[in-house]
Amino acid sequence: MAVKIMIDAGHGGYDNGASYNGRREKDDALALALAVGEILQAQGYDVEYTRTDDVYDSPVQKARIGNASGADFFVSIHRNSSPTPNQYNGVQTLVFNDSGIKAAMARNVNNELEKVGYRNINVSERPNLAVLRRTTMPAILVEAGFINSDTDNNLFDTKFSQTAEAIAVGIDKTIREVGISATSMSEMNEDVNVNTNENMDEDHADNDGNATKYQILTGIYRSYGSASYQMNRFINEGYMAEIYEDEGLYQVRVGLYEDLEDAIIAQRILRDRGYDTLIVRA
Repeated sequence: MAVKIMIDAGHGGYDNGASYNGRREKDDALALALAVGEILQAQGYDVEYTRTDDVYDSPVQKARIGNASGADFFVSIHRNSSPTPNQYNGVQTLVFNDSGIKAAMARNVNNELEKVGYRNINVSERPNLAVLRRTTMPAILVEAGFINSDTDNNLFDTKFSQTAEAIAVGIDKTIREVGISATSMSEMNEDVNVNTNENMDEDHADNDGNATKYQILTGIYRSYGSASYQMNRFINEGYMAEIYEDEGLYQVRVGLYEDLEDAIIAQRILRDRGYDTLIVRA
């Protein structure tokens, strides 16, 4: 049996993702996802897609599609965005945690895209993204350049085939490096995300039994691009901020506090600055 790879084109349907000068993330993501899948199929991989046209499924549903398919890997394709056009450029690949084969695959994809001409930003942990948190196989999310960067868009358009080829090569290289076959995937339990149980109580202690920690919820968005814009505003102001994804909505959360008192003080400061806030458990 061939190794099975689930390719996920980010967003879709009413969810355009980030946009710039009429360009929509959902369109770029779908075109690139199909191109990457075609290359992998030609290499002998069993490829399936969460979507092949302009339809919407929530990120949680996409993770369920991947899990139900029995895929060995899950690769989600997106474009990045920044608060200001042409503020940043480069490729970044996201993982649930920076370990195991998914981390190796993320780095291989970034390295191959760097050869095409993209700036290699880094591999980043994003445990709150549903397609990384709820998938039961090694999963990566490729941010194929910034959609509001003219530099990255030029690369994406003029070197589209090379971009798709680079992602496929990074995936194939990783699988070949570790000598994976479909029958050996069951032995890779150490690489399965620890937070895939959808019925777990995420409002209490974490998997290591640590005490509850708190964050400040500053906004909920339907568009990842809007959430990313808000998150980056906080980061640029010196805050720790992240996006927490749940059931197709994107929460922007600020800070991480062990004591509720500290969280209340931080919330008061943000409210004084005009933000509507809510304290939530991390």
